Amino acid sequence: MNTEFSQSSNVHPRKIEMLYVREMESRFNFFIPSYQRGYRWKEKQVEQLIDDINDFSQTEKKPFYFLQALAVAKDDEGKKLNVVDGQQRLTTLNLILGNVDKCINIEYARETDMAIDNYYKEKAMAVITSKLGDEADERRVKFCNKIKKQCCFLYYEVEKNRELTTFNELNSGKIPAKDSELVKCIMLSPGADETFGVTRSRADEWDAIERELNKDDFFAFMTPRKTWREDDRMTVLFRYAGIDINEKTDDIFPFLTCVLSRLKEKSRETLWKDICSVYYRLISWFNNPIMYHAFGAFVHQRGKKSILSLLKHSDLVTVIEEMATYNPNTDRDDYNGGKNDKLYQYLLLSNVAFCWKHWPMRYSFLHHREVSDWSLEHIFARNQRNLSPDELKQWCPGFSDDDIKDYLKDSEEHKGNEWLAKKLKDKYPKEEDNSIGNLAMLPKNANSALNNKLFEGKRSYVCEWANNSWSKYWVPPVTEAVFLKSIVDLDVSEPYWSDKDKSVYVANMEECIKLFIAELKKYQLSL
Repeated sequence: MNTEFSQSSNVHPRKIEMLYVREMESRFNFFIPSYQRGYRWKEKQVEQLIDDINDFSQTEKKPFYFLQALAVAKDDEGKKLNVVDGQQRLTTLNLILGNVDKCINIEYARETDMAIDNYYKEKAMAVITSKLGDEADERRVKFCNKIKKQCCFLYYEVEKNRELTTFNELNSGKIPAKDSELVKCIMLSPGADETFGVTRSRADEWDAIERELNKDDFFAFMTPRKTWREDDRMTVLFRYAGIDINEKTDDIFPFLTCVLSRLKEKSRETLWKDICSVYYRLISWFNNPIMYHAFGAFVHQRGKKSILSLLKHSDLVTVIEEMATYNPNTDRDDYNGGKNDKLYQYLLLSNVAFCWKHWPMRYSFLHHREVSDWSLEHIFARNQRNLSPDELKQWCPGFSDDDIKDYLKDSEEHKGNEWLAKKLKDKYPKEEDNSIGNLAMLPKNANSALNNKLFEGKRSYVCEWANNSWSKYWVPPVTEAVFLKSIVDLDVSEPYWSDKDKSVYVANMEECIKLFIAELKKYQLSL
């Protein structure tokens, strides 16, 4: 399949096609420019290529062995193709084919370091001869025929004025053409398999879907953190549609390879229906209060998940009920340094349920996803660091100057906590409380910033973060409500976190989650 690229395209190739080695005969004159480093493949790489091709079996599902990308740029006269990427494989194939079948024509510009180039070529030839025999050997002839008939490059031309830029991008680990853009060319090229109107309609749909995926809040809702190749957003949708790729692949364009393979089994129209089906399901969930929060919570649980597994869960209720299995009344003292996954899932669920209850408030999966590491913050920590006089005046109203002097004296003797406990009595925790009634979600770095402050001290910081969009710390809605004491029945008259406050907080979470699950069940029954 051969596709021309328009000048307005945001991909750099002018033309792309799957090119069998046999098709290179008398068609191309390749030229290895002087900016290339020369031939540097080691014996192991040559041996691996031979073994891979030798082990390859052609089937309907795997019609060719994929030789990776071959990027070229036509010279000014259009007679030669400067090889921008792929010279190592191309040269190795040329060495294997030798004079058996001279279908690859290559010239080299390099004059310096030719001795080094020849050294590596001699090493490669020793491996080739050892594994395949000399040019007259039947094994070699048979293997060369297999290369010509069953091996393909992803061949694409880049603009001449982008030749060096493309070379530098490829060699710095950047790929100038995204995988999905190459799939797009295949899916949107006019062809005999369908009318122009069908292709044109698909192009319009593709553009509309891309616009939605470029909206960060929608993309964050459906995409787990650190998803493989997430910078190419369309490929995330491909994976939801069942085009799932082994992340250990060394293919430069694995989704293109997979799509080309799928098109051997089904039409472009059928494949596109699969992609559209999951897209419209996801966009409908994004706009539905209960499904937005239920599916988003499922996506952003702790632990790495394959995207394909997310849509395979037909019973989302079961997933959410599993997240709600933490029992605030019996599951205590399992804080585990803020790393308790079961506790984290419950707090995440309480946040999404809280937002659902207050719709059109939305839990921000965009902000959630930007947090590199979540932790569980003690709402009122018993073990305080030593407080300054200003902090005591601000956070402990009613303390006299003599009280403050007494506290500072005891603090010097590492008895500050004992003094606070004696002075504040029931308002000060008798022991470290690791139960969920005394814990809230916060980014780990925000947790560190609070540095064991008293409740009122933490409140002032959390309020500042929550009220400023420019703050580097994002505060989840329930955490904000806890420190603002905006949950109904919390005691707003005291700047402390009492046992009663804990009970109200836990009961509120339980009630929100209970209503949330009931609504989710009701929704699923209606489908």
